[in-house]
Amino acid sequence: MIEKDLRSYLQKMEEAGELLRIRKEVDRVKEASALLKQSVGKGKALLFENLSDSSMPAVGNTMASRKWIVKALQCGEQSLASWFTARTSNGIPPVLLESSSVKEVVEDSVDLSKLPIFTFYEKDGGPYITGGIGIQKDPETGKQNAGYYSLQLMGKNRLGLHMLEQTHGFEIFQKREKLGLPTEMAIAIGLHPIEMLAAATHTPLDEFEVAGSLRGEALELVKCDGIDVDVPAHAEIILEGTILADEKEAEGPIGDWLGYYALVEDRHILRIDRITTRKDPIYQSVMAGSAEENLLISVPRETDVLNAAKKVSPAVTKVSMDPFLPICIIQINKTAEDEAMQVINTVLEDVPFINICITVDEDVDIYNMNDVLWAVVTRSHFEEDVSVVSDLLGFARDPFGVYKSKLAIDATYPLEHGQHFQRAKLLNTDLNLDDYLEPVINN
Repeated sequence: MIEKDLRSYLQKMEEAGELLRIRKEVDRVKEASALLKQSVGKGKALLFENLSDSSMPAVGNTMASRKWIVKALQCGEQSLASWFTARTSNGIPPVLLESSSVKEVVEDSVDLSKLPIFTFYEKDGGPYITGGIGIQKDPETGKQNAGYYSLQLMGKNRLGLHMLEQTHGFEIFQKREKLGLPTEMAIAIGLHPIEMLAAATHTPLDEFEVAGSLRGEALELVKCDGIDVDVPAHAEIILEGTILADEKEAEGPIGDWLGYYALVEDRHILRIDRITTRKDPIYQSVMAGSAEENLLISVPRETDVLNAAKKVSPAVTKVSMDPFLPICIIQINKTAEDEAMQVINTVLEDVPFINICITVDEDVDIYNMNDVLWAVVTRSHFEEDVSVVSDLLGFARDPFGVYKSKLAIDATYPLEHGQHFQRAKLLNTDLNLDDYLEPVINN
């Protein structure tokens, strides 16, 4: 059975030696982000037990490893993108509980500064909630939308809210505003990776229906106390709020996934009127611009890539947008020389996030960029297999038009000369050097 909540998932990680605890006091502005960065290099999640100015523990890097995402989803040996694609084609409607653990503590006197909200980069405009999912209900269909938003701490009960106009969440906000309804939003913090990944999915379904499909059983929700929104019943923290449509404040900058600071612009304010939590809640953070954020965004996008590629060729076997989202690697067992470039062109047209798309053969490890670049250097005829595709849709934050031109690279070997591109292989690769070393004896 898949765990229902974050804390059970963390227990599993700790038992497997994948979770590090820090008991020393840590400054959440000056120290936490640097430690999170280092823990990514170790491939571990990090639990802070003693953060400055907050009595609440906080965890980060819970999804910083593809290996751990596979374990969380229980995909088995199947390609993660293939498994995710198959599961997200249909949804399982959530079920509504009468009560849940996330209502064990209710606070109507809101002070968001009590949460251990991190500041990540030196020029960030302030602390940001980055691991919370924003949830709204469509007033016409009754369906909910869950997604990620920039949420800057602006005051004891105020968050600067950045909504991209192309999102379903912004569409719901506009609908409610036109109908004269309160523009309600809940923020769920402290969730299992399944719910986190579902909220990052591009889907016509309710994201919580997708979460049910990924889980293999209906996701359990509970109604908020003060707003008409249903939230994950096993979350650690729920913020109930209303978007103040007529109030805006300058939000930002924040270091984002591109490695730069997003522009400072006037944003709507999300006023938080109530906080409900579990007893002894665990705050969850996703470090902006980290490997965890890249995987959180890229794993659902790999589904978009695979669907686009399969329209052109059934010979596509795997896709990866790791370790950096704008770069997509596609593994293909091509049967015609122009097949790989046809796949690339279709993917670049269908998936705006991609800036560089590379096809490789099945003997190349698509999760190892050194191996991918080896294929590019040794198999691509640059004058024939590399092209720049212009005037395609980029992603939303592109004020200088940097991402409208795309790079297409076919790094597959020519079929007629396949025998000359066989990789040199070692014998006995399963040998262990330690078995051949004699212990050192100290005299």
